[in-house]
Amino acid sequence: MAIHTRLTKKLGIEHPLMLAPMGTVAGASLAAAVSNAGGFGMIGAGYGDPDWLKNELELINKQTNKPWGIGFITWCLTQEIFDLAMQYSPHAVMFSFGDITPWIAQVKDRKIPVISQVQDLSGALDSYDKGADFIVAQGTEAGGHGKSHRSTLSLVRGINITAPEIPIIAAGGIADGQGFAAAINLGAEGVSMGTRFYATFEANAHNRMKKRLVECSGDDTVRTHVFDIVREIRWPNNYTGRAITNTFVAKWHHNEQELRRFIDRQKPAYFAAQEACDPKIAVVWAGESIDAISDIVEAGEIVHRVMKTAEKILN
Repeated sequence: MAIHTRLTKKLGIEHPLMLAPMGTVAGASLAAAVSNAGGFGMIGAGYGDPDWLKNELELINKQTNKPWGIGFITWCLTQEIFDLAMQYSPHAVMFSFGDITPWIAQVKDRKIPVISQVQDLSGALDSYDKGADFIVAQGTEAGGHGKSHRSTLSLVRGINITAPEIPIIAAGGIADGQGFAAAINLGAEGVSMGTRFYATFEANAHNRMKKRLVECSGDDTVRTHVFDIVREIRWPNNYTGRAITNTFVAKWHHNEQELRRFIDRQKPAYFAAQEACDPKIAVVWAGESIDAISDIVEAGEIVHRVMKTAEKILN
């Protein structure tokens, strides 16, 4: 028996399972594979490389005729990148890590659903009041960037109790059907998964990076600033990134001032490791859910597994 929610109805999809728009990792091939399997694929615009984004947008409508969307890092979004994406008519737009006010009217004018990712109750209420159609409740368990003080299921439940009219999509620490079912049972209309889809053939990442997700456990992840510091990406101070620990983290985590001091010496080695896809030094963003990742498979198989297990539990 299929699971139908406000999310499946609004987006015209079969399953309330959404691909998190992981910057560059979630390109056209991964987004299309999730959409073709009945979920909702999303391209991650990342920091806004127009050439990369244009190439992925050119591909997406060739690879699927199902609904798909695009996700932006709100604080670094430019009008140029926004206009480029809108030329390809996404079926939903997601904003993360910043105020949606400058952008929401432009999306609403195009009659495209707006998804806003938040990390706390006040953010959820604020974004919904500003017109977001769905709120992604992201807990600290999530891989990649976020805040570090509220867990996913408690946040989903808190929003649902405080404002049950808000349609919630749960994100963070969910990588299988059991986690999916738990989120739905606590009031979510759907689930956004990133790390589990990172470990797929279609993800835009080297196999060495994907294998780390299989080899490690949630205990091997840490929230840190060090990868943003060495890449000189100026994230707002209250945001850290959850990644798999490695020798670079071991040397510089809790020693950030020294890293900033010696940044010119550290950058060449770090970027060489990034170019070589060496996970001993380069970042592999990952959530605490990696305990549930035991293989690298096709994205469509992940959708099938998650929904089969969740439907059995919920029905």
